[in-house]
Amino acid sequence: MKKASVQIEKSNTIPAVNEIQIFEHIKQGIWVHSDEQVIDNKFKVISLFSGSGGLDLGFLATGKFEIIFANDFNHSACATYAHNIGNHIVCEDISKLSNLPTADIIIGGPPCQGFSTANPSRSFEDPRNHLFQEYSRIIKEVKPQLFLMENVSGIVTLEKGKVFELIKKELASCGYTLYDSILNAKDYGVPQSRRRMIIIGVRNDIEEKFDFPKPTHNDGNQITVGAAIIEKTIPKSNPNHIISKISSLNLERIKHIPEGGSMKDCPKNLQNNSDLKRAMRRLHRNKESFTIVHNNCDHYYHPSENRRITIREMARLQGYPDEFIFLGSKSEQSRQVGNSVPIGLGKALAKEIFNFLYNLNR
Repeated sequence: MKKASVQIEKSNTIPAVNEIQIFEHIKQGIWVHSDEQVIDNKFKVISLFSGSGGLDLGFLATGKFEIIFANDFNHSACATYAHNIGNHIVCEDISKLSNLPTADIIIGGPPCQGFSTANPSRSFEDPRNHLFQEYSRIIKEVKPQLFLMENVSGIVTLEKGKVFELIKKELASCGYTLYDSILNAKDYGVPQSRRRMIIIGVRNDIEEKFDFPKPTHNDGNQITVGAAIIEKTIPKSNPNHIISKISSLNLERIKHIPEGGSMKDCPKNLQNNSDLKRAMRRLHRNKESFTIVHNNCDHYYHPSENRRITIREMARLQGYPDEFIFLGSKSEQSRQVGNSVPIGLGKALAKEIFNFLYNLNR
Protein backbone atom coordinates (compact mmCIF):
# COMPACT_ATOMS: atom_id res chain seq x y z
CA MET A 1 0.00 0.00 0.00
CA LYS A 2 1.21 3.50 -0.80
CA LYS A 3 1.51 5.24 2.57
CA ALA A 4 3.86 8.05 1.56
CA SER A 5 1.94 11.20 2.38
CA VAL A 6 -1.50 9.94 3.32
CA GLN A 7 -2.41 10.58 6.93
CA ILE A 8 -4.93 8.47 8.81
CA GLU A 9 -6.22 10.07 11.99
CA LYS A 10 -5.60 8.19 15.25
CA SER A 11 -3.69 5.44 13.49
CA ASN A 12 -0.05 4.93 12.62
CA THR A 13 -0.57 1.49 11.11
CA ILE A 14 -1.85 0.14 7.84
CA PRO A 15 -5.61 -0.62 8.10
CA ALA A 16 -6.54 -4.15 9.08
CA VAL A 17 -7.45 -5.38 5.61
CA ASN A 18 -3.91 -4.68 4.47
CA GLU A 19 -2.31 -6.13 7.60
CA ILE A 20 -3.87 -9.52 6.90
CA GLN A 21 -3.51 -9.27 3.14
CA ILE A 22 -1.94 -12.58 2.07
CA PHE A 23 -3.09 -12.64 -1.54
CA GLU A 24 -0.87 -11.85 -4.46
CA HIS A 25 -2.64 -8.79 -5.74
CA ILE A 26 -2.78 -8.41 -9.49
CA LYS A 27 -1.26 -5.39 -11.18
CA GLN A 28 -3.78 -2.88 -12.46
CA GLY A 29 -2.62 -3.34 -16.06
CA ILE A 30 -4.13 -6.80 -16.35
CA TRP A 31 -7.60 -5.31 -16.55
CA VAL A 32 -6.93 -3.25 -19.70
CA HIS A 33 -9.27 -4.31 -22.50
CA SER A 34 -7.59 -5.72 -25.60
CA ASP A 35 -9.08 -3.07 -27.88
CA GLU A 36 -7.50 -0.20 -25.91
CA GLN A 37 -4.10 1.43 -26.32
CA VAL A 38 -2.10 1.78 -23.11
CA ILE A 39 -0.34 5.10 -22.54
CA ASP A 40 2.70 5.77 -20.37
CA ASN A 41 1.72 9.04 -18.74
CA LYS A 42 -1.55 7.96 -17.21
CA PHE A 43 -3.93 10.35 -15.47
CA LYS A 44 -3.95 9.80 -11.72
CA VAL A 45 -7.19 8.86 -9.98
CA ILE A 46 -8.34 8.86 -6.36
CA SER A 47 -11.22 6.46 -5.82
CA LEU A 48 -13.58 7.01 -2.88
CA PHE A 49 -16.41 4.71 -1.76
CA SER A 50 -14.62 2.21 -4.00
CA GLY A 51 -16.48 -0.93 -2.95
CA SER A 52 -15.08 -3.94 -4.78
CA GLY A 53 -13.83 -1.68 -7.58
CA GLY A 54 -16.41 -1.73 -10.39
CA LEU A 55 -16.01 1.92 -11.34
CA ASP A 56 -12.23 1.62 -10.99
CA LEU A 57 -12.21 -1.33 -13.40
CA GLY A 58 -13.98 0.83 -15.98
CA PHE A 59 -11.18 3.38 -15.76
CA LEU A 60 -8.43 0.74 -15.75
CA ALA A 61 -9.99 -0.94 -18.80
CA THR A 62 -8.97 2.03 -20.96
CA GLY A 63 -5.25 1.76 -20.18
CA LYS A 64 -5.09 5.49 -19.58
CA PHE A 65 -5.62 5.87 -15.84
CA GLU A 66 -3.77 4.83 -12.70
CA ILE A 67 -5.65 4.44 -9.44
CA ILE A 68 -3.17 5.86 -6.92
CA PHE A 69 -5.42 5.71 -3.86
CA ALA A 70 -8.72 4.03 -2.98
CA ASN A 71 -10.90 3.99 0.12
CA ASP A 72 -13.87 2.13 1.51
CA PHE A 73 -15.11 1.16 4.98
CA ASN A 74 -16.45 -2.32 4.20
CA HIS A 75 -13.83 -4.90 5.11
CA SER A 76 -14.97 -7.58 2.65
CA ALA A 77 -15.17 -5.11 -0.23
CA CYS A 78 -11.67 -3.85 0.59
CA ALA A 79 -10.35 -7.42 0.71
CA THR A 80 -11.87 -8.09 -2.72
CA TYR A 81 -10.41 -4.87 -4.08
CA ALA A 82 -6.94 -5.59 -2.69
CA HIS A 83 -6.96 -9.15 -3.99
CA ASN A 84 -7.92 -8.16 -7.53
CA ILE A 85 -6.68 -4.62 -8.13
CA GLY A 86 -4.06 -3.77 -5.52
CA ASN A 87 -3.52 -3.07 -1.86
CA HIS A 88 -3.41 0.68 -2.35
CA ILE A 89 -6.92 0.66 -0.90
CA VAL A 90 -7.29 1.95 2.67
CA CYS A 91 -10.06 0.30 4.69
CA GLU A 92 -10.96 3.17 6.99
CA ASP A 93 -13.59 5.75 7.87
CA ILE A 94 -13.21 8.45 5.21
CA SER A 95 -13.36 11.16 7.87
CA LYS A 96 -9.98 9.98 9.19
CA LEU A 97 -8.22 10.53 5.87
CA SER A 98 -6.19 13.65 5.15
CA ASN A 99 -3.23 14.83 3.11
CA LEU A 100 -4.17 12.66 0.15
CA PRO A 101 -1.89 12.58 -2.91
CA THR A 102 -2.28 14.97 -5.82
CA ALA A 103 -4.63 13.57 -8.47
CA ASP A 104 -6.18 14.59 -11.76
CA ILE A 105 -9.54 13.00 -10.98
CA ILE A 106 -11.64 11.92 -8.02
CA ILE A 107 -14.33 9.30 -8.56
CA GLY A 108 -16.95 7.83 -6.25
CA GLY A 109 -20.58 7.68 -5.17
CA PRO A 110 -21.24 8.96 -1.64
CA PRO A 111 -24.65 8.21 -0.07
CA CYS A 112 -27.05 11.17 0.09
CA GLN A 113 -29.97 9.85 2.16
CA GLY A 114 -30.03 12.63 4.72
CA PHE A 115 -30.97 15.59 2.56
CA SER A 116 -34.25 17.32 3.38
CA THR A 117 -35.97 20.25 1.73
CA ALA A 118 -38.20 20.70 4.76
CA ASN A 119 -35.24 22.35 6.46
CA PRO A 120 -32.51 22.71 3.81
CA SER A 121 -30.25 24.83 6.01
CA ARG A 122 -29.89 21.86 8.38
CA SER A 123 -29.41 19.18 5.70
CA PHE A 124 -25.66 19.13 6.15
CA GLU A 125 -26.10 18.67 9.90
CA ASP A 126 -27.92 15.37 9.33
CA PRO A 127 -25.51 12.60 10.40
CA ARG A 128 -26.52 10.57 7.36
CA ASN A 129 -24.84 13.19 5.18
CA HIS A 130 -21.51 12.74 6.94
CA LEU A 131 -20.15 10.73 3.99
CA PHE A 132 -21.26 13.23 1.36
CA GLN A 133 -19.66 16.03 3.35
CA GLU A 134 -16.40 14.09 3.52
CA TYR A 135 -16.51 13.57 -0.25
CA SER A 136 -16.90 17.34 -0.70
CA ARG A 137 -14.10 17.99 1.80
CA ILE A 138 -11.64 15.83 -0.09
CA ILE A 139 -12.57 17.47 -3.40
CA LYS A 140 -11.80 20.85 -1.84
CA GLU A 141 -8.49 19.61 -0.42
CA VAL A 142 -7.18 17.76 -3.49
CA LYS A 143 -8.59 20.17 -6.11
CA PRO A 144 -8.56 17.69 -9.02
CA GLN A 145 -9.18 18.95 -12.53
CA LEU A 146 -12.37 16.91 -12.61
CA PHE A 147 -14.51 14.72 -10.36
CA LEU A 148 -17.13 12.09 -11.10
CA MET A 149 -19.96 11.42 -8.67
CA GLU A 150 -22.57 8.73 -9.29
CA ASN A 151 -25.81 7.89 -7.54
CA VAL A 152 -29.20 6.30 -8.11
CA SER A 153 -31.33 7.99 -10.77
CA GLY A 154 -34.19 8.50 -8.30
CA ILE A 155 -32.23 11.18 -6.51
CA VAL A 156 -33.13 13.58 -9.33
CA THR A 157 -36.86 13.53 -8.56
CA LEU A 158 -36.63 13.19 -4.77
CA GLU A 159 -38.86 15.85 -3.20
CA LYS A 160 -39.61 17.23 -6.66
CA GLY A 161 -35.96 17.78 -7.49
CA LYS A 162 -35.18 20.03 -4.54
CA VAL A 163 -32.80 17.52 -2.92
CA PHE A 164 -30.79 17.20 -6.13
CA GLU A 165 -30.45 20.98 -6.31
CA LEU A 166 -29.12 21.03 -2.73
CA ILE A 167 -26.51 18.43 -3.62
CA LYS A 168 -25.43 20.30 -6.73
CA LYS A 169 -25.23 23.57 -4.83
CA GLU A 170 -22.82 22.02 -2.32
CA LEU A 171 -20.67 20.45 -5.06
CA ALA A 172 -20.55 23.68 -7.04
CA SER A 173 -19.38 25.51 -3.91
CA CYS A 174 -16.23 23.35 -4.03
CA GLY A 175 -15.19 25.43 -7.04
CA TYR A 176 -16.56 23.37 -9.94
CA THR A 177 -18.84 23.74 -12.95
CA LEU A 178 -21.30 20.84 -12.96
CA TYR A 179 -22.64 18.66 -15.75
CA ASP A 180 -25.23 16.00 -14.97
CA SER A 181 -27.05 13.30 -16.88
CA ILE A 182 -28.91 10.04 -16.27
CA LEU A 183 -27.20 7.24 -18.19
CA ASN A 184 -28.39 3.65 -18.67
CA ALA A 185 -25.72 0.96 -18.58
CA LYS A 186 -27.47 -1.05 -21.30
CA ASP A 187 -26.59 1.71 -23.77
CA TYR A 188 -22.88 1.01 -23.22
CA GLY A 189 -22.59 -2.72 -23.77
CA VAL A 190 -23.82 -3.91 -20.36
CA PRO A 191 -26.42 -6.73 -20.39
CA GLN A 192 -28.52 -4.93 -17.79
CA SER A 193 -30.91 -2.00 -17.61
CA ARG A 194 -29.39 0.14 -14.87
CA ARG A 195 -29.93 3.90 -14.75
CA ARG A 196 -27.46 6.03 -12.81
CA MET A 197 -27.24 9.75 -12.18
CA ILE A 198 -23.77 10.96 -13.13
CA ILE A 199 -22.40 14.34 -12.07
CA ILE A 200 -19.17 15.58 -13.59
CA GLY A 201 -17.49 18.53 -11.92
CA VAL A 202 -14.95 20.53 -13.92
CA ARG A 203 -12.75 22.92 -11.96
CA ASN A 204 -13.78 26.54 -12.44
CA ASP A 205 -10.48 27.63 -13.96
CA ILE A 206 -11.11 25.25 -16.88
CA GLU A 207 -13.28 26.80 -19.60
CA GLU A 208 -13.86 23.74 -21.80
CA LYS A 209 -17.26 22.06 -21.57
CA PHE A 210 -17.70 18.37 -20.82
CA ASP A 211 -19.82 16.13 -23.05
CA PHE A 212 -21.26 12.84 -21.83
CA PRO A 213 -20.52 9.69 -23.86
CA LYS A 214 -22.91 8.88 -26.67
CA PRO A 215 -24.62 5.47 -26.50
CA THR A 216 -22.77 2.65 -28.23
CA HIS A 217 -25.56 0.06 -28.08
CA ASN A 218 -29.26 -0.03 -28.95
CA ASP A 219 -31.95 -2.58 -29.77
CA GLY A 220 -29.90 -3.71 -32.77
CA ASN A 221 -26.75 -4.67 -30.87
CA GLN A 222 -27.86 -4.86 -27.24
CA ILE A 223 -25.93 -7.39 -25.14
CA THR A 224 -28.45 -9.89 -23.77
CA VAL A 225 -28.62 -12.06 -20.68
CA GLY A 226 -28.14 -15.12 -22.88
CA ALA A 227 -24.94 -13.74 -24.36
CA ALA A 228 -23.65 -12.93 -20.88
CA ILE A 229 -24.42 -16.05 -18.87
CA ILE A 230 -25.52 -18.85 -21.23
CA GLU A 231 -23.48 -18.75 -24.43
CA LYS A 232 -20.13 -18.74 -22.60
CA THR A 233 -19.88 -21.50 -20.01
CA ILE A 234 -18.69 -20.61 -16.54
CA PRO A 235 -16.13 -23.11 -15.20
CA LYS A 236 -17.45 -25.08 -12.22
CA SER A 237 -14.15 -24.34 -10.50
CA ASN A 238 -14.92 -20.62 -10.32
CA PRO A 239 -15.24 -19.87 -6.58
CA ASN A 240 -18.14 -17.44 -7.14
CA HIS A 241 -20.19 -19.89 -9.22
CA ILE A 242 -21.85 -21.88 -6.47
CA ILE A 243 -25.45 -22.87 -7.15
CA SER A 244 -27.66 -22.44 -4.09
CA LYS A 245 -30.36 -24.86 -3.12
CA ILE A 246 -33.93 -23.62 -3.15
CA SER A 247 -36.88 -24.78 -1.11
CA SER A 248 -39.39 -27.28 -2.51
CA LEU A 249 -41.98 -24.47 -2.49
CA ASN A 250 -39.82 -22.14 -4.57
CA LEU A 251 -38.95 -24.98 -6.91
CA GLU A 252 -42.66 -25.53 -7.52
CA ARG A 253 -43.15 -21.79 -8.05
CA ILE A 254 -40.30 -21.33 -10.53
CA LYS A 255 -41.71 -24.11 -12.72
CA HIS A 256 -44.66 -21.80 -13.47
CA ILE A 257 -42.60 -18.68 -14.21
CA PRO A 258 -41.69 -18.05 -17.86
CA GLU A 259 -38.63 -16.10 -19.02
CA GLY A 260 -39.13 -12.45 -18.14
CA GLY A 261 -41.85 -13.36 -15.64
CA SER A 262 -42.14 -13.30 -11.86
CA MET A 263 -44.23 -14.68 -9.01
CA LYS A 264 -47.28 -12.98 -10.51
CA ASP A 265 -47.27 -15.82 -13.08
CA CYS A 266 -47.67 -18.47 -10.38
CA PRO A 267 -51.06 -19.95 -9.45
CA LYS A 268 -52.76 -18.02 -6.64
CA ASN A 269 -52.15 -20.81 -4.13
CA LEU A 270 -48.37 -20.45 -4.68
CA GLN A 271 -48.22 -16.68 -4.34
CA ASN A 272 -47.40 -14.86 -1.09
CA ASN A 273 -47.52 -11.29 0.20
CA SER A 274 -44.38 -10.19 -1.72
CA ASP A 275 -44.37 -7.62 -4.50
CA LEU A 276 -45.47 -10.16 -7.10
CA LYS A 277 -43.90 -8.27 -10.01
CA ARG A 278 -40.48 -8.19 -8.32
CA ALA A 279 -40.35 -11.48 -6.44
CA MET A 280 -38.70 -14.48 -8.14
CA ARG A 281 -38.01 -12.70 -11.40
CA ARG A 282 -36.77 -15.05 -14.09
CA LEU A 283 -34.36 -13.40 -16.52
CA HIS A 284 -35.06 -13.50 -20.27
CA ARG A 285 -32.22 -14.78 -22.39
CA ASN A 286 -33.06 -12.49 -25.33
CA LYS A 287 -33.31 -9.27 -23.31
CA GLU A 288 -31.17 -7.26 -20.94
CA SER A 289 -31.36 -8.05 -17.24
CA PHE A 290 -33.41 -6.23 -14.66
CA THR A 291 -31.38 -3.90 -12.44
CA ILE A 292 -29.16 -6.07 -10.26
CA VAL A 293 -29.25 -5.15 -6.58
CA HIS A 294 -28.02 -6.82 -3.40
CA ASN A 295 -30.41 -9.53 -2.21
CA ASN A 296 -28.33 -12.72 -2.13
CA CYS A 297 -29.56 -13.39 -5.69
CA ASP A 298 -32.97 -14.30 -4.24
CA HIS A 299 -34.96 -12.23 -6.73
CA TYR A 300 -33.19 -13.36 -9.90
CA TYR A 301 -33.64 -16.75 -11.52
CA HIS A 302 -31.86 -18.36 -14.44
CA PRO A 303 -33.64 -18.09 -17.82
CA SER A 304 -33.79 -21.84 -18.50
CA GLU A 305 -32.71 -23.61 -15.30
CA ASN A 306 -34.93 -23.80 -12.23
CA ARG A 307 -32.51 -22.09 -9.85
CA ARG A 308 -31.29 -18.73 -8.65
CA ILE A 309 -28.43 -17.13 -10.54
CA THR A 310 -25.03 -17.35 -8.89
CA ILE A 311 -22.75 -14.54 -7.71
CA ARG A 312 -20.62 -15.09 -10.82
CA GLU A 313 -23.64 -14.75 -13.09
CA MET A 314 -24.63 -11.57 -11.25
CA ALA A 315 -21.09 -10.31 -11.79
CA ARG A 316 -21.22 -11.07 -15.51
CA LEU A 317 -24.40 -9.00 -15.75
CA GLN A 318 -22.40 -6.12 -14.23
CA GLY A 319 -19.54 -6.64 -16.68
CA TYR A 320 -16.99 -8.13 -14.29
CA PRO A 321 -14.50 -10.54 -15.90
CA ASP A 322 -14.50 -14.11 -14.57
CA GLU A 323 -10.94 -13.66 -13.28
CA PHE A 324 -12.18 -11.06 -10.79
CA ILE A 325 -12.85 -13.00 -7.59
CA PHE A 326 -15.19 -11.76 -4.85
CA LEU A 327 -14.29 -12.46 -1.23
CA GLY A 328 -16.36 -12.63 1.95
CA SER A 329 -19.65 -14.36 2.76
CA LYS A 330 -22.22 -14.92 0.04
CA SER A 331 -24.20 -11.97 1.41
CA GLU A 332 -21.11 -9.74 1.27
CA GLN A 333 -20.31 -10.89 -2.27
CA SER A 334 -23.87 -10.11 -3.34
CA ARG A 335 -23.61 -6.66 -1.75
CA GLN A 336 -20.34 -5.97 -3.56
CA VAL A 337 -21.76 -6.95 -6.94
CA GLY A 338 -25.12 -5.26 -6.42
CA ASN A 339 -23.56 -1.97 -5.33
CA SER A 340 -21.15 -1.79 -8.26
CA VAL A 341 -21.11 0.62 -11.17
CA PRO A 342 -21.22 -1.61 -14.28
CA ILE A 343 -17.80 -1.82 -15.91
CA GLY A 344 -19.10 -0.90 -19.37
CA LEU A 345 -20.69 2.30 -18.08
CA GLY A 346 -17.57 3.18 -16.10
CA LYS A 347 -15.39 2.61 -19.16
CA ALA A 348 -17.57 4.79 -21.40
CA LEU A 349 -17.31 7.64 -18.89
CA ALA A 350 -13.57 7.08 -18.46
CA LYS A 351 -12.95 7.30 -22.20
CA GLU A 352 -14.87 10.56 -22.43
CA ILE A 353 -13.00 11.93 -19.42
CA PHE A 354 -9.68 10.92 -20.99
CA ASN A 355 -10.52 12.74 -24.23
CA PHE A 356 -11.50 15.81 -22.23
CA LEU A 357 -8.33 15.86 -20.12
CA TYR A 358 -6.02 14.91 -23.00
CA ASN A 359 -7.25 17.80 -25.13
CA LEU A 360 -6.98 20.06 -22.11
CA ASN A 361 -3.39 19.13 -21.21
CA ARG A 362 -1.72 18.56 -24.57
